[in-house]
Amino acid sequence: MTNNNLVFCMIMNARLLVLLTIAAIYCGVSYAEEGEHHLPHDHISIIVGKAYEETADGHHEDGRLFGIGYGRQFSEHWGWGASFEQEAFGENDQKRLGVLSVFGSYHPTEHLRLVAGGGVEFREQGDPDKALFRLGAGYAFALGERLTLSPEAVVDFIAGGTNVYVVALSLGYGF
Repeated sequence: MTNNNLVFCMIMNARLLVLLTIAAIYCGVSYAEEGEHHLPHDHISIIVGKAYEETADGHHEDGRLFGIGYGRQFSEHWGWGASFEQEAFGENDQKRLGVLSVFGSYHPTEHLRLVAGGGVEFREQGDPDKALFRLGAGYAFALGERLTLSPEAVVDFIAGGTNVYVVALSLGYGF
């Protein structure tokens, strides 16, 4: 990805973040006026998982994932979030410098979360950074009043034909 394409991708993600923030503020105010004091709901999490990378030329790698996430549910069914993860693949432990994603989330039930969004994969060893599109789902199990444990499945469709499939556990704290 050229620097111009990366800048364009970052600008588009920033615009999406601004729109989601405005929507969150608007929805939070309207729900507060209706007496729904439990909304909005903020959530931070630590993410640990396994990743499977499949490149356009048919190459496959298994790897590990570690990350942090933030989510804000601003109505009964809608929210937004962001995450930063690092994945390590292969025998030589090839690392991405990180994956930064911003996503919208839909909560069809209290515990189920579906996500879609965009992001950037930052690479090392002279490889160019790449845009990505993310789809995923998770189910939050309550561990008391504030803690959650969520199995999650995510697919990152990365520019250039690479797909990364992730299965992870997320330990979160709601406030």
